Amino acid sequence: MGSKFNKKYLGNFGNFGTFSFYYSHQITAGEGGMIICSDKNDYEIIHSLRAHGWDRGLKNKKNDFNFINSGFNLRPLEISAAIGFNQFKRLNKFKKTRFNNRIKIINKLTNSKKWKNQFSFIDPIKKLDPSWFGLPILINNRYKKNKNKFLNFLNKNGVETRPIISGNFLNQPSVKLYGLNKNKEIFSGSQNVEERGFFIGIHVDPISDEKLDLLENKLLKINEI
Repeated sequence: MGSKFNKKYLGNFGNFGTFSFYYSHQITAGEGGMIICSDKNDYEIIHSLRAHGWDRGLKNKKNDFNFINSGFNLRPLEISAAIGFNQFKRLNKFKKTRFNNRIKIINKLTNSKKWKNQFSFIDPIKKLDPSWFGLPILINNRYKKNKNKFLNFLNKNGVETRPIISGNFLNQPSVKLYGLNKNKEIFSGSQNVEERGFFIGIHVDPISDEKLDLLENKLLKINEI
């Protein structure tokens, strides 16, 4: 949410756009998310699916308790809408602060006396204006054997980490459960991200010198683990 490609907001490409309101993402409504579309028929299907397949609120509803589809209980709460709307008004401010925090963290690491090219950073491609909520980091090949031990060290010493989304999703158990890779495709780029990648969160408040020092001292210990 808030990212642009070629000056057009993401979510406006294709038939649908989806956004997460999980608490650590660009904005939060406590939980849940949002799906958007530009076609009225698609809207009515989604509207029904979110509420048990009910046609309540649709233009051509038949009666008060008419179920036209399978569905889920995904109706948002008013309190969630109030929280999300208030956050949405601050999205641009969050985006700018996180952008600046990202640059400060990278500069702190790469200008350190302890810097030995332990990591590389994923930069946006041309025409992309990203809305960061985390800083993805790739461990350079000579240190990647230390990854698990290193991440355990960080998580125990005040630097919480996450995988970059899910790494190579083909390695997730659900892919095998539902037979999603019947052609046995190999996604080498995704596998590289899984083997070398992790990310740390970027706060919506300006990062302090104290936290920058912590990141420098802990992250740059990977070659000592």
